[in-house]
Amino acid sequence: MQLRPIGVVHCEVRSRKQMPPWGVPARIELHQPFEPGLHRIEKHSHLWILAWLDTPPTGHDSLERDVLQVTPRGVREPGEEGIHGVFAVRSPARPNPIGLTAARLLAIDGRTLSLDRLDFLDATPILDIKPYFVTRDLIYSATGRQIGAPASREALRESLTAQAVAFHGRLAPSIALGVRIIEHFRLTQFNLNDPPAWRVEAPLGDPILVDALLGITRTSPGRGNFLFHNEPCVRLNLAAEYRPNPGRPSDPAEILAAPDDTLFACRAL
Repeated sequence: MQLRPIGVVHCEVRSRKQMPPWGVPARIELHQPFEPGLHRIEKHSHLWILAWLDTPPTGHDSLERDVLQVTPRGVREPGEEGIHGVFAVRSPARPNPIGLTAARLLAIDGRTLSLDRLDFLDATPILDIKPYFVTRDLIYSATGRQIGAPASREALRESLTAQAVAFHGRLAPSIALGVRIIEHFRLTQFNLNDPPAWRVEAPLGDPILVDALLGITRTSPGRGNFLFHNEPCVRLNLAAEYRPNPGRPSDPAEILAAPDDTLFACRAL
């Protein structure tokens, strides 16, 4: 088997410990011979990026390719309880250290692609670029149990925001409000973790808020775990009700940073 790097990553992160879980803005510079392969890539808003993770920048050790079990980042269970097989996680230590990340294509400049975020270090070799096909790759009904706990409330907020924006397409005020509602619920009810299951009741009159809740909880009206009503509130798991405050900020960034009590009133059910 022979692999030929087709390009290289440019970003500001050069150490794995400094890489945020959701990655950072990055560019991919294709090597000159492969530039024709970008023809009409602008047809796609998102791309799958495959990289070779076993060539870290100077001063770092290569990955262990014989490791088959690891304790993933964020897993707090000690000993055997926290161990996962490498095929059950996204650990870079694996027999063939191939990284896979989906990213939004922001701009094209010659043979350089600007992406919203990648979790690959600077100078990582790129193996391949494939289009994200909405007709094949989107599996909204997919499920998966949480691996590891969020490092902080802020880390959870970043994750929820990314999920909601990926579903809706942009960060809007109601998207930010939905993020903060789910964040507060997970903080107060489940110590930041995902609940075992979701039941969501949301106002029919705010479709963007509905998008945020659908994208984060992966519920659906057809499966009966997402219900609509005409009240100006959100109810979660028959446990808590959230009523947005009329005087809350209107800017999404301000909503994400605001204290809880300026955004909504919460009561137990």
